[in-house]
Order: sequence, then C-alpha cells, then structure tokens
Amino acid sequence: MASFDRTLRPLLHDPERIVRPFVAAGDRVADIGCGTGYFSPALSRLAGPSGELLLVDAQGEMLRCAVERVRRDPSARAKLTPILSNGSAPPLPEGLDFALMSWMLHEVEDPEVLWRALHGSLRPAGKVLVIEPILHVPRRRREAELAPADALGFRRSDLRGIAFSRAAVLTK
Repeated sequence: MASFDRTLRPLLHDPERIVRPFVAAGDRVADIGCGTGYFSPALSRLAGPSGELLLVDAQGEMLRCAVERVRRDPSARAKLTPILSNGSAPPLPEGLDFALMSWMLHEVEDPEVLWRALHGSLRPAGKVLVIEPILHVPRRRREAELAPADALGFRRSDLRGIAFSRAAVLTK
C-alpha cells in the first residue's frame, strides 16, 4: 500500500482537493484508519496551527508511518494526536468537527460500534467523509456499512468525483 500511495495514488487522488470542503482552520479532525497517512498532511495543513489532527489506526507501524509523514511536511502544523485503536471502537474524544475514513470501513469488524463512537464524538453538524474502493466494495456491502449511520440519524449525501471510489458525506 505504501508503494501505491507514493506512485499511483497521487495521480488519482489529490488529498487537499478532496478534504478542503470539509476542514477549516481551527478544526479538530480525525483520520480514522489513517494507514500510512496519505491524507494526513493535507488534513493538518487545512486545520492549521490552531487545529488538531487525530491519527487513528489499529496497527502501530501504520500509525508511526502516518505521524512521520505529517512531521515531514513543514506546512502541516496542526496539533498531532496519534491514537492506537484496539478494534471497531477507537477511543475518540468529543468535539470532532470532521472525520475521514478512506478505503478502510470495509476492514472494520463491527461498523455499528464505530458509527456509535463517531456519533458520540462529533459536534452537532459534524461531518464524516467515507471513501471506499469501488472495485473492492460492492454497492450492497457499502450500504450495509452505512446502514448503522443512517439508523443513528446521520444525513447522507453521495459525493462523486473521487477516482475508483464510492464516497458519501454523513452529517450528524
């Protein structure tokens, strides 16, 4: 995956273009399932020095890669908080303005538990951007992954224009 992030993915996904509509200076944002941190520097730049970026992953090595990736970017200046998750319910603090889940929700054992954790952590009108790989996650499976969010009252709108992906914005 790290090789994909360095070679092909930059041709397909411009992280700043994708997340810019959802992140403002001073926001508290979470990159859930951050992996190697492909989107993390852009999230940090947009949140700015008065914002906070929570990097969340279940794999310590991936989390270390993401932290290093953000630290290498001199313009990524948000406060950085790495969180090692122990499964479907990461220990998220309250007051999140935005959360990103890119190409990871299909890996979660119990999406309902994750959606409840997010619902409890997001501020009113907080948003979650879910991006899933179109070739790996069939439409029916995607609907099953998002159904718990619908049941919690998240308002969903599909987002187009992210290559090889199905995306949705969910608003608390």
